Amino acid sequence: MKKIAYGVLPFLLLSSPAIAEDTSYPNISGEISIEIENDWTHDSDDEAAEINDLYPTVDLVTTFAFTPELSANLEATLESIDETSEDREFDDLGAYISVLTVNYDTDAFSVYAGKFGANFGIAWDAAPGLGWGNLADDYEIAEVIGFGGAVNFNLSGEHSLSGSVFFADTSFLSDSLGDSRGPLEKSDGGPANTESLESFALALDGGFDALEGFRYHIGFASLEEGEDGDTNQLGYALGAEYEIQLNDEFTLTPIGEIAFLEDAGGVSGDDIFYGTAGATLGYNNWSFTTSYHYRDTDSGGTSVEDYYADATIGYEFDFGLFVAAGYRFAEEDDVDSRILGVLINYTFEF
Repeated sequence: MKKIAYGVLPFLLLSSPAIAEDTSYPNISGEISIEIENDWTHDSDDEAAEINDLYPTVDLVTTFAFTPELSANLEATLESIDETSEDREFDDLGAYISVLTVNYDTDAFSVYAGKFGANFGIAWDAAPGLGWGNLADDYEIAEVIGFGGAVNFNLSGEHSLSGSVFFADTSFLSDSLGDSRGPLEKSDGGPANTESLESFALALDGGFDALEGFRYHIGFASLEEGEDGDTNQLGYALGAEYEIQLNDEFTLTPIGEIAFLEDAGGVSGDDIFYGTAGATLGYNNWSFTTSYHYRDTDSGGTSVEDYYADATIGYEFDFGLFVAAGYRFAEEDDVDSRILGVLINYTFEF
């Protein structure tokens, strides 16, 4: 049964897919996810925000394996790349590459180089709900260029200590085909936008034999100031999720994470605290989820609190089609909004 959230990528560092004995090399494998979502902001303190947004998201994830250890990996996305202030239907579409790496993976360690997302935080990816975004998206470290690796070890369970050094992608890969989103330039500023390997992330991920289904994440990141900043942005994250098998038909998966950005955006004295909590109740092909997202921004002595609270219900048909509907209460910049979302997803492997 599919949860209304996508995989926790950091946890994949802990193990590699089982290789069939008759696998031959080189070979190619992957998956394509096709998703259509409609978000209707039907009520808002800001009447201009009362819009309907119908948009697709197509994700391609593929691996070209040269040997059992050496591979090239690509992740590409087609989606609406701009925010909209009016009704929209399948518009503002751009395609871009978010991951392009060469990897060397063994049971004991892994190394990689290229364009990737740094391992920091899990709530931006794993919090349950529709694809309408979460406040934790703020601290996702995506589309950076550099290299990294991980060391796997067993200590009452499997654990992985990982690290990477990087800078924000300002190459042609930061642009998109179709509607253009860039490219990003160094003069645009922002943390890690330095075109030099001065930013880094460290993380510890793992679980324990005594708690089957439990996974934790501890992350730290230092992002070098860009041209518009005056100091490094430091990030701290602590998260966990626990899939509990209640009986043969029911599973319960709570998730929680707290994160703190010190000198957010590379600006001295600007701090942001994030809190995410959620749970997924699975029953056969059904998913029922709820989540709460909180952000407290302290800038220039002024504190602003924002939140999202939502609930969703989803069903996955035996042939792989997944449908879901959700409702969200949101408050951002003292503006209250109510949003109804529906989603259709189909994923196939090759």
